[in-house]
Amino acid sequence: MIAEAQTLTKSQAACLIALRHHQRTQPEIAIEARLDLKKTTTALRALASLGLTKQDQTKKWHVTERGKTCHFRTVADRTRRNYGLPGPAGRRLLKLLIRPMQCNEIAEKLGVTHQRVRQLLIKLHAQGRVVFGDVDNPFWIVMRAGDKTPLLSFDQERVLSAIPREYSTTVTKIRIAARMPENKVERILGSLSTGRLVDVSRGLQGNREYRLTASGLRHPQHSKSGRCAEPPRLPVESDRVRNVLSAILDVGTLRIRDVMKVLGIERQSINALMQYLKRKELVRKNGEGYNAPYLLTDKGHTTLLEMTRRRAA
Repeated sequence: MIAEAQTLTKSQAACLIALRHHQRTQPEIAIEARLDLKKTTTALRALASLGLTKQDQTKKWHVTERGKTCHFRTVADRTRRNYGLPGPAGRRLLKLLIRPMQCNEIAEKLGVTHQRVRQLLIKLHAQGRVVFGDVDNPFWIVMRAGDKTPLLSFDQERVLSAIPREYSTTVTKIRIAARMPENKVERILGSLSTGRLVDVSRGLQGNREYRLTASGLRHPQHSKSGRCAEPPRLPVESDRVRNVLSAILDVGTLRIRDVMKVLGIERQSINALMQYLKRKELVRKNGEGYNAPYLLTDKGHTTLLEMTRRRAA
């Protein structure tokens, strides 16, 4: 014999569906069901009285065995006056929300508690007026419905805020700054690159390096106070190498004997050093002759610029 279908209001049915696969807190249920907290409380109490849901000692709600399998039909909720309109506090919040904002910032600017902000956001979300940025952490960042700003997840924001603007760096350095697994950081960097928030280039060591774009820097979720990734190691780091590269750059091309005179380095040492710089692809001869002068390669120019930047920082 097939049991008669249970009659539920639309809000009760929405709460039951939200609970059928996960136990949840009341605010989580309200967000999933797109209801305000008052309507969610009423619906959950009604479901509990029907033996379809129950609340445990941790205040989380879950379905009973009957709630998992029962069939139901829905009827409309009783219409509440002005239900779809924001109140004075809700209007203040919406007026403030001219860009995506974190909930602690909203609380600070409105001069109210975090709990009050959460109550208002749940109600505005039920009315379709705001959107949460991360379903797993809804009270982290929110924006107006219809705002076209590409919102980032919590992890994406952490990675974005760890990427420097002044220089490029590697995924390993970004992973350390963001305190996340490297494979996860690589996936996030791919999405940030697709969104043109991050530039990808070939580093001096031949590996991929990442740098913040102007759009990434302007993104409302980019935190300037976050821990920034350190620059990668350079192919050369000594002051003597920097002096040699600088001397060649100043003139354009230099023979070995000229480098000896300018920097006061012995022939045997400078011969070995120039061969080392050639192997590192930082300098090359400008001609085929034995005494042909040396000039900087593109890699040599880039390396010298970065060495100079780091020295000045």
